[in-house]
Amino acid sequence: MTKGKIFIIFLVALGVLFTAGCADTEQSEEAVEDVIVIGIMGPYTGGAAAYGNAAKDGAMLAFDEADLPNVRVVVEDTKSETREAATVMNKMVSVDNVQAVVGDLISAATLAAAPIAVQNQVVMISPASTSTDISDAGEYIFRTIPGDDGQGLFAANAMHEKGFTNVALLYTNDQYGNGLANIITKEFTALGGTIVADETYEAGSSDMRTQLSKIRNADPDAIYVVSNTPDTSVALLRQITEMNIASQIFGSEGLKVASILELGSSVEGIIITSVSPESDEFRQKYMDAYGEQPPAFAAQAYDAATAIIMAIEQGATTGEQIKNSLYEMEFDGASGHIIFDEKGDVEGGYVLVEVLNGTFVTMEE
Repeated sequence: MTKGKIFIIFLVALGVLFTAGCADTEQSEEAVEDVIVIGIMGPYTGGAAAYGNAAKDGAMLAFDEADLPNVRVVVEDTKSETREAATVMNKMVSVDNVQAVVGDLISAATLAAAPIAVQNQVVMISPASTSTDISDAGEYIFRTIPGDDGQGLFAANAMHEKGFTNVALLYTNDQYGNGLANIITKEFTALGGTIVADETYEAGSSDMRTQLSKIRNADPDAIYVVSNTPDTSVALLRQITEMNIASQIFGSEGLKVASILELGSSVEGIIITSVSPESDEFRQKYMDAYGEQPPAFAAQAYDAATAIIMAIEQGATTGEQIKNSLYEMEFDGASGHIIFDEKGDVEGGYVLVEVLNGTFVTMEE
Protein backbone atom coordinates (compact mmCIF):
# COMPACT_ATOMS: atom_id res chain seq x y z
CA MET A 1 0.00 0.00 0.00
CA THR A 2 1.41 3.41 -0.95
CA LYS A 3 1.90 6.26 1.48
CA GLY A 4 -0.76 8.25 -0.41
CA LYS A 5 -3.38 5.52 0.09
CA ILE A 6 -2.43 5.16 3.74
CA PHE A 7 -2.87 8.91 4.25
CA ILE A 8 -6.31 8.89 2.55
CA ILE A 9 -7.48 5.95 4.69
CA PHE A 10 -6.24 7.76 7.78
CA LEU A 11 -8.24 10.88 6.89
CA VAL A 12 -11.36 8.83 6.22
CA ALA A 13 -10.99 7.04 9.54
CA LEU A 14 -10.38 10.30 11.32
CA GLY A 15 -13.50 11.73 9.68
CA VAL A 16 -15.57 8.78 10.87
CA LEU A 17 -14.27 9.18 14.41
CA PHE A 18 -14.91 12.92 14.35
CA THR A 19 -18.45 12.43 13.04
CA ALA A 20 -19.14 9.76 15.64
CA GLY A 21 -17.75 12.01 18.35
CA CYS A 22 -20.00 14.86 17.23
CA ALA A 23 -22.99 12.52 17.16
CA ASP A 24 -22.24 11.29 20.69
CA THR A 25 -21.87 14.86 21.87
CA GLU A 26 -25.14 15.88 20.25
CA GLN A 27 -26.91 12.88 21.77
CA SER A 28 -25.39 13.67 25.15
CA GLU A 29 -26.47 17.31 24.95
CA GLU A 30 -29.92 16.24 23.81
CA ALA A 31 -30.17 13.81 26.73
CA VAL A 32 -29.23 16.58 29.16
CA GLU A 33 -31.80 18.93 27.62
CA ASP A 34 -34.51 16.28 27.95
CA VAL A 35 -33.99 16.06 31.72
CA ILE A 36 -36.36 18.23 33.77
CA VAL A 37 -34.76 19.31 37.03
CA ILE A 38 -37.05 19.83 40.02
CA GLY A 39 -35.85 21.28 43.30
CA ILE A 40 -36.86 20.66 46.89
CA MET A 41 -35.79 23.40 49.29
CA GLY A 42 -36.50 23.87 52.97
CA PRO A 43 -35.10 24.03 56.50
CA TYR A 44 -33.39 20.69 57.05
CA THR A 45 -31.17 22.10 59.78
CA GLY A 46 -31.90 24.90 62.23
CA GLY A 47 -34.97 25.59 64.33
CA ALA A 48 -37.58 24.48 61.80
CA ALA A 49 -35.74 21.33 60.70
CA ALA A 50 -38.40 18.95 62.00
CA TYR A 51 -41.00 20.52 59.72
CA GLY A 52 -38.61 20.77 56.78
CA ASN A 53 -37.54 17.15 56.89
CA ALA A 54 -41.15 15.98 57.13
CA ALA A 55 -42.01 18.03 54.05
CA LYS A 56 -38.97 16.74 52.19
CA ASP A 57 -39.96 13.15 52.96
CA GLY A 58 -43.51 13.82 51.77
CA ALA A 59 -42.30 15.32 48.49
CA MET A 60 -39.76 12.55 47.86
CA LEU A 61 -42.46 9.96 48.42
CA ALA A 62 -44.38 11.41 45.47
CA PHE A 63 -41.32 11.59 43.21
CA ASP A 64 -40.28 8.04 44.12
CA GLU A 65 -43.75 6.73 43.32
CA ALA A 66 -43.89 8.54 39.98
CA ASP A 67 -40.39 7.37 38.99
CA LEU A 68 -40.28 9.61 35.95
CA PRO A 69 -37.15 8.80 33.89
CA ASN A 70 -36.80 12.37 32.62
CA VAL A 71 -36.96 14.03 36.05
CA ARG A 72 -33.99 14.71 38.31
CA VAL A 73 -34.57 15.99 41.83
CA VAL A 74 -32.09 18.22 43.66
CA VAL A 75 -32.44 18.98 47.38
CA GLU A 76 -31.07 22.07 49.13
CA ASP A 77 -31.08 23.06 52.81
CA THR A 78 -32.13 26.65 53.53
CA LYS A 79 -31.11 26.22 57.20
CA SER A 80 -34.19 28.02 58.56
CA GLU A 81 -32.66 31.28 57.29
CA THR A 82 -34.25 33.82 54.95
CA ARG A 83 -30.95 34.88 53.36
CA GLU A 84 -30.03 31.26 52.71
CA ALA A 85 -33.35 30.72 50.90
CA ALA A 86 -32.41 33.41 48.36
CA THR A 87 -28.94 31.92 47.98
CA VAL A 88 -30.36 28.46 47.40
CA MET A 89 -32.84 29.69 44.82
CA ASN A 90 -30.08 31.53 42.95
CA LYS A 91 -28.02 28.33 42.91
CA MET A 92 -30.92 26.20 41.74
CA VAL A 93 -31.67 28.62 38.90
CA SER A 94 -28.12 29.30 37.70
CA VAL A 95 -26.41 25.95 38.35
CA ASP A 96 -29.12 23.27 38.45
CA ASN A 97 -31.44 24.83 35.86
CA VAL A 98 -34.56 23.89 37.82
CA GLN A 99 -37.99 24.41 36.31
CA ALA A 100 -40.02 24.02 39.51
CA VAL A 101 -39.38 23.85 43.25
CA VAL A 102 -41.24 22.37 46.21
CA GLY A 103 -40.63 24.85 49.04
CA ASP A 104 -39.85 26.82 51.07
CA LEU A 105 -41.71 26.33 54.37
CA ILE A 106 -41.12 29.49 56.40
CA SER A 107 -43.11 32.36 54.90
CA ALA A 108 -40.22 34.84 55.06
CA ALA A 109 -37.95 32.36 53.28
CA THR A 110 -40.50 31.74 50.55
CA LEU A 111 -40.95 35.46 50.04
CA ALA A 112 -37.17 35.97 49.88
CA ALA A 113 -36.80 33.35 47.14
CA ALA A 114 -39.98 34.22 45.24
CA PRO A 115 -38.68 37.22 43.22
CA ILE A 116 -35.77 35.14 41.94
CA ALA A 117 -38.13 32.35 40.92
CA VAL A 118 -40.53 34.72 39.18
CA GLN A 119 -37.73 36.54 37.34
CA ASN A 120 -36.43 33.22 36.00
CA GLN A 121 -39.85 31.69 35.29
CA VAL A 122 -39.43 28.97 37.88
CA VAL A 123 -42.49 27.60 39.68
CA MET A 124 -42.46 27.52 43.49
CA ILE A 125 -45.06 25.55 45.45
CA SER A 126 -44.84 25.99 49.20
CA PRO A 127 -46.38 23.28 51.39
CA ALA A 128 -46.36 25.38 54.55
CA SER A 129 -46.01 29.14 54.01
CA THR A 130 -49.23 30.82 55.13
CA SER A 131 -48.46 34.56 55.05
CA THR A 132 -51.11 36.51 53.17
CA ASP A 133 -48.27 38.32 51.32
CA ILE A 134 -47.58 35.14 49.34
CA SER A 135 -50.85 35.59 47.47
CA ASP A 136 -49.30 38.58 45.71
CA ALA A 137 -45.77 37.19 45.27
CA GLY A 138 -46.19 36.50 41.55
CA GLU A 139 -47.83 34.22 39.02
CA TYR A 140 -45.17 31.50 39.48
CA ILE A 141 -45.74 31.21 43.24
CA PHE A 142 -48.23 28.62 44.52
CA ARG A 143 -48.97 26.84 47.79
CA THR A 144 -50.85 23.73 48.88
CA ILE A 145 -51.78 25.09 52.30
CA PRO A 146 -54.46 27.72 53.02
CA GLY A 147 -53.31 31.19 54.04
CA ASP A 148 -53.39 32.84 57.45
CA ASP A 149 -56.66 34.59 56.70
CA GLY A 150 -58.48 31.24 56.85
CA GLN A 151 -56.75 30.04 60.01
CA GLY A 152 -57.15 33.40 61.74
CA LEU A 153 -60.89 33.46 61.09
CA PHE A 154 -61.22 29.84 62.20
CA ALA A 155 -59.24 30.45 65.41
CA ALA A 156 -61.25 33.55 66.33
CA ASN A 157 -64.54 31.75 65.78
CA ALA A 158 -63.38 28.68 67.72
CA MET A 159 -62.39 30.69 70.79
CA HIS A 160 -65.59 32.72 70.64
CA GLU A 161 -67.82 29.66 70.25
CA LYS A 162 -66.17 28.01 73.25
CA GLY A 163 -67.13 30.99 75.39
CA PHE A 164 -63.81 32.80 75.76
CA THR A 165 -64.07 36.58 75.82
CA ASN A 166 -60.68 37.86 77.04
CA VAL A 167 -57.82 36.50 74.96
CA ALA A 168 -54.07 37.14 75.03
CA LEU A 169 -51.88 36.71 71.96
CA LEU A 170 -48.26 35.54 72.03
CA TYR A 171 -46.66 35.21 68.62
CA THR A 172 -43.46 35.29 66.60
CA ASN A 173 -42.34 38.70 65.42
CA ASP A 174 -42.24 37.74 61.75
CA GLN A 175 -44.53 37.72 58.73
CA TYR A 176 -46.24 34.51 59.86
CA GLY A 177 -46.84 35.54 63.45
CA ASN A 178 -47.78 39.15 62.79
CA GLY A 179 -50.09 38.23 59.93
CA LEU A 180 -51.96 35.58 61.90
CA ALA A 181 -52.21 37.73 65.03
CA ASN A 182 -53.60 40.68 63.06
CA ILE A 183 -56.34 38.54 61.55
CA ILE A 184 -57.28 36.96 64.89
CA THR A 185 -57.44 40.41 66.50
CA LYS A 186 -59.68 41.77 63.76
CA GLU A 187 -62.03 38.80 63.72
CA PHE A 188 -62.19 38.19 67.48
CA THR A 189 -62.95 41.81 68.34
CA ALA A 190 -65.60 41.88 65.60
CA LEU A 191 -67.27 39.01 67.44
CA GLY A 192 -67.34 41.08 70.63
CA GLY A 193 -64.25 39.65 72.28
CA THR A 194 -61.33 41.57 73.78
CA ILE A 195 -57.60 41.14 73.21
CA VAL A 196 -56.26 41.87 76.70
CA ALA A 197 -52.58 41.35 75.88
CA ASP A 198 -50.55 41.36 72.67
CA GLU A 199 -46.96 40.11 73.00
CA THR A 200 -44.31 39.14 70.47
CA TYR A 201 -41.05 37.22 70.66
CA GLU A 202 -38.27 36.65 68.17
CA ALA A 203 -38.37 33.40 66.20
CA GLY A 204 -36.07 30.82 67.78
CA SER A 205 -36.28 32.36 71.27
CA SER A 206 -36.11 30.07 74.27
CA ASP A 207 -37.10 32.49 77.04
CA MET A 208 -40.55 34.08 76.91
CA ARG A 209 -40.93 34.72 80.64
CA THR A 210 -41.08 38.51 80.30
CA GLN A 211 -43.91 38.32 77.80
CA LEU A 212 -45.68 35.63 79.82
CA SER A 213 -45.51 37.78 82.97
CA LYS A 214 -47.35 40.58 81.17
CA ILE A 215 -49.91 38.10 79.89
CA ARG A 216 -50.45 36.63 83.37
CA ASN A 217 -51.04 40.13 84.76
CA ALA A 218 -53.70 40.72 82.08
CA ASP A 219 -55.58 37.66 83.41
CA PRO A 220 -56.90 36.27 80.09
CA ASP A 221 -59.25 33.32 80.03
CA ALA A 222 -57.44 32.00 76.93
CA ILE A 223 -54.05 32.47 75.26
CA TYR A 224 -53.46 31.95 71.55
CA VAL A 225 -49.84 30.98 70.87
CA VAL A 226 -48.14 31.18 67.48
CA SER A 227 -44.92 29.18 67.16
CA ASN A 228 -43.03 27.92 64.12
CA THR A 229 -40.23 25.85 65.66
CA PRO A 230 -40.56 22.72 67.84
CA ASP A 231 -37.92 23.82 70.36
CA THR A 232 -39.64 27.14 70.92
CA SER A 233 -43.01 25.43 71.29
CA VAL A 234 -41.63 23.14 74.00
CA ALA A 235 -39.85 25.96 75.84
CA LEU A 236 -42.91 28.19 75.73
CA LEU A 237 -45.31 25.56 77.00
CA ARG A 238 -42.91 24.52 79.75
CA GLN A 239 -42.61 28.13 80.93
CA ILE A 240 -46.40 28.55 80.96
CA THR A 241 -46.57 25.59 83.35
CA GLU A 242 -43.67 26.82 85.50
CA MET A 243 -45.34 30.22 85.88
CA ASN A 244 -48.65 28.63 86.92
CA ILE A 245 -50.65 30.27 84.15
CA ALA A 246 -54.03 28.57 84.19
CA SER A 247 -55.55 30.07 81.03
CA GLN A 248 -56.80 27.75 78.28
CA ILE A 249 -54.06 27.41 75.68
CA PHE A 250 -54.87 27.57 71.98
CA GLY A 251 -52.18 27.48 69.34
CA SER A 252 -51.26 27.44 65.69
CA GLU A 253 -50.32 24.19 63.96
CA GLY A 254 -46.69 24.81 64.86
CA LEU A 255 -47.59 23.32 68.24
CA LYS A 256 -48.65 20.07 66.61
CA VAL A 257 -45.27 18.41 67.02
CA ALA A 258 -44.48 15.19 68.87
CA SER A 259 -41.92 16.82 71.18
CA ILE A 260 -44.57 18.76 73.11
CA LEU A 261 -46.22 15.48 74.11
CA GLU A 262 -43.08 14.67 76.10
CA LEU A 263 -44.11 17.42 78.53
CA GLY A 264 -46.75 15.01 79.84
CA SER A 265 -49.84 16.04 81.76
CA SER A 266 -48.97 19.75 81.66
CA VAL A 267 -50.00 19.95 77.99
CA GLU A 268 -53.22 17.98 78.35
CA GLY A 269 -56.15 19.94 76.97
CA ILE A 270 -54.20 22.26 74.69
CA ILE A 271 -56.23 23.02 71.56
CA ILE A 272 -54.51 23.53 68.19
CA THR A 273 -56.01 25.03 65.05
CA SER A 274 -54.74 22.76 62.29
CA VAL A 275 -55.38 22.24 58.61
CA SER A 276 -57.66 19.31 57.89
CA PRO A 277 -55.87 15.98 58.45
CA GLU A 278 -54.23 13.98 55.69
CA SER A 279 -56.11 11.20 53.90
CA ASP A 280 -56.08 7.69 55.33
CA GLU A 281 -54.40 6.45 52.15
CA PHE A 282 -51.53 8.90 52.47
CA ARG A 283 -51.14 8.23 56.19
CA GLN A 284 -50.69 4.51 55.53
CA LYS A 285 -48.39 5.18 52.58
CA TYR A 286 -46.19 7.46 54.68
CA MET A 287 -46.08 4.98 57.57
CA ASP A 288 -45.06 2.19 55.22
CA ALA A 289 -42.24 4.33 53.85
CA TYR A 290 -40.95 5.99 57.02
CA GLY A 291 -42.31 3.99 59.94
CA GLU A 292 -44.15 6.87 61.62
CA GLN A 293 -47.29 8.96 61.38
CA PRO A 294 -46.88 11.82 58.88
CA PRO A 295 -45.86 15.02 60.71
CA ALA A 296 -47.21 18.46 59.84
CA PHE A 297 -46.78 19.55 56.20
CA ALA A 298 -45.82 16.11 54.85
CA ALA A 299 -49.15 15.71 53.06
CA GLN A 300 -49.03 19.26 51.68
CA ALA A 301 -45.51 18.64 50.31
CA TYR A 302 -46.67 15.38 48.75
CA ASP A 303 -49.44 17.32 47.00
CA ALA A 304 -47.02 20.02 45.84
CA ALA A 305 -44.78 17.38 44.27
CA THR A 306 -47.82 15.58 42.83
CA ALA A 307 -48.99 18.77 41.12
CA ILE A 308 -45.59 19.23 39.46
CA ILE A 309 -45.52 15.56 38.43
CA MET A 310 -49.00 15.81 36.90
CA ALA A 311 -47.95 18.87 34.91
CA ILE A 312 -44.92 17.02 33.55
CA GLU A 313 -47.00 13.95 32.71
CA GLN A 314 -49.30 16.24 30.73
CA GLY A 315 -46.33 17.38 28.65
CA ALA A 316 -44.97 20.40 30.49
CA THR A 317 -41.16 20.68 30.41
CA THR A 318 -40.47 24.33 31.29
CA GLY A 319 -41.36 26.48 34.24
CA GLU A 320 -43.81 28.48 32.15
CA GLN A 321 -45.53 25.33 30.90
CA ILE A 322 -45.70 23.86 34.42
CA LYS A 323 -47.18 27.14 35.67
CA ASN A 324 -49.86 27.17 32.98
CA SER A 325 -50.75 23.56 33.72
CA LEU A 326 -51.10 24.24 37.47
CA TYR A 327 -53.68 26.97 36.90
CA GLU A 328 -55.85 24.47 34.99
CA MET A 329 -55.32 21.56 37.40
CA GLU A 330 -57.73 19.98 39.85
CA PHE A 331 -57.28 16.78 41.87
CA ASP A 332 -57.98 15.12 45.20
CA GLY A 333 -54.70 15.13 47.06
CA ALA A 334 -53.34 13.78 50.31
CA SER A 335 -54.21 17.02 52.11
CA GLY A 336 -57.57 17.67 50.45
CA HIS A 337 -59.03 18.90 47.19
CA ILE A 338 -56.40 20.84 45.23
CA ILE A 339 -57.39 23.59 42.83
CA PHE A 340 -55.26 26.72 42.50
CA ASP A 341 -56.99 30.09 42.19
CA GLU A 342 -55.69 33.05 40.17
CA LYS A 343 -53.17 33.84 42.94
CA GLY A 344 -51.88 30.27 43.26
CA ASP A 345 -53.72 29.71 46.55
CA VAL A 346 -55.88 26.78 47.62
CA GLU A 347 -58.95 26.70 49.78
CA GLY A 348 -58.86 24.42 52.74
CA GLY A 349 -60.60 23.46 55.91
CA TYR A 350 -59.37 23.62 59.49
CA VAL A 351 -60.03 21.40 62.47
CA LEU A 352 -59.40 21.67 66.20
CA VAL A 353 -56.87 19.18 67.51
CA GLU A 354 -56.69 18.55 71.26
CA VAL A 355 -53.92 16.97 73.29
CA LEU A 356 -55.78 14.13 74.95
CA ASN A 357 -54.23 11.25 76.90
CA GLY A 358 -50.81 12.07 75.53
CA THR A 359 -51.74 12.17 71.84
CA PHE A 360 -53.25 14.52 69.25
CA VAL A 361 -56.97 13.94 68.76
CA THR A 362 -59.19 15.72 66.25
CA MET A 363 -62.12 17.27 68.06
CA GLU A 364 -65.63 16.66 66.79
CA GLU A 365 -67.53 19.72 65.63
